[in-house]
Amino acid sequence: MNYNDFPFPAKDIRIMSVRKRSSGKSLASILAAADNGLQPLFAHAHQLRTVNRMLRGALGDPLGPHVSLCNIRADTAIVAADSPAWLTQLRYLAPTVLHILQSQPGLESLRKVRFKVQPASEPAEPAAPPRRASLSPSGAEILKSAAEGMQDPGLAEALRRLALNGSTKA
Repeated sequence: MNYNDFPFPAKDIRIMSVRKRSSGKSLASILAAADNGLQPLFAHAHQLRTVNRMLRGALGDPLGPHVSLCNIRADTAIVAADSPAWLTQLRYLAPTVLHILQSQPGLESLRKVRFKVQPASEPAEPAAPPRRASLSPSGAEILKSAAEGMQDPGLAEALRRLALNGSTKA
């Protein structure tokens, strides 16, 4: 590509070099360092992740995969379901959810659970492609014989075409 091909003057183009710095530390280790003030935040996030896994496991299938622990503040836990239908099921289990959460170390002081709907942030697993319908040879023969007895020529032709599809797959 030539500089004359750009819609703006070539003098406006500046080539910038990018230097790679290697401090030998990962971003996670830098952020998790005790001296940066983020340690309480990381501890809270770790606790939420751990308790969330335990809650999902305790609720089991089919409800568990649709539930997530969002936050814990003072004496209240905030629990979300990924749809209103699952939220209804979850609300029926409110006392059980509270008991499960209170059984965790450090959460004995929980007194209430708030529920909300929050669609899953991760995309759902792609569904398997639908299975194509197939026609057995005997089904093809039935369609052929039905086409012979039809008064409507358009419908008879359509049945014959369907019968051909079944006989080529057999």
